[in-house]
Amino acid sequence: MKKTATSCSALLASFVCCLLLASCSASHPLQPATAAGTTTLPSGGVYKGSVAAYGDAILLMLFDGTAYLFYGDAPASVGKGGLGGVVVANNGTQSASGQFTSLNAQNYSLRTRTTSPVTFDVDFSRAPAVTGSVADKGYGAASLTFAGASAPMLDAAPARAIVAGLYSGRGGSMRGSTSARLTITDDGFLAGTTGIGCVFRGTVAPHTGVNAYDVSITFGPAPCPQAGTTVPGNAVLDGARLLAVLPSADRTDAFVFDGSK
Repeated sequence: MKKTATSCSALLASFVCCLLLASCSASHPLQPATAAGTTTLPSGGVYKGSVAAYGDAILLMLFDGTAYLFYGDAPASVGKGGLGGVVVANNGTQSASGQFTSLNAQNYSLRTRTTSPVTFDVDFSRAPAVTGSVADKGYGAASLTFAGASAPMLDAAPARAIVAGLYSGRGGSMRGSTSARLTITDDGFLAGTTGIGCVFRGTVAPHTGVNAYDVSITFGPAPCPQAGTTVPGNAVLDGARLLAVLPSADRTDAFVFDGSK
C-alpha cells in the first residue's frame, strides 16, 4: 500500500507541475535559443559609394544572398568614369551582427579582361553607412575596398515604365567591350546590338523588394560572346544610367552593359 500511495503522490505532483508549466507557457511563450552566429536575411537594397583607386561604385544587394558591386575604371580626377568591372557574389549569408560574407564570388574586370574567384564581405553594422572588401583568392585579381551608404533610390519602387527607353553606352564581356545600344519597351521586352554586330533580345522585369530589375537575354550567333545561349542576370537603374550584368552558366565570363538614356 505504501508503494501505491507513493506512486499516486508522484503522479499528482507531476500533473500539477505540468499544469503550472502550461500556464507559464501560455502567458510567456518559450522562445528558441539564438546563437551569436545566427544568420539573417541579407540587407537588401542599393548602396552608393566608391572603391579605392577605382572611383564611384554601386552595390546592389538582393535578399537571396546575391550581391553585385559595380565599380569604376578610375577616379574622376584621372579623367575617366566608365565601368571598370563588377563583382558578382552568390550564396552569401549575413550574421546577426550585420556581417555579410560570400565565399562564392567572381570579380569580372573589364580593365584587365579577367575573371577571378574572390571572397566578398560587407559590414552593415553601422547602416546606413556600409563598408566592404573583395579579397583575392590567389588568381591575380586586385583587392578592392568599398565604402558607401544607402542610396535615395532605395525607397523607389522599380517599374517597367520607369526602366523603359533607349540606352546608349558600352557592352561586352571579358573578350572586350564596344559601343552598344539597348531598347526596353513599356511591356518589358528588350532588344540590343553592339558595335561588333552582336544582336540580342530578352526581357526586363522589376525585382521584388529591391529597386532592381531581373534581366534575361538570348544572344544571337557569333560574334556574340555567348552565341545562341540565354543567360539571366540583374540590373540597377541609377537616374538615367542602366548597369546590368549577366554571368555565363559556368561563371567564366559575363555580359556587362553600361549605358544611359
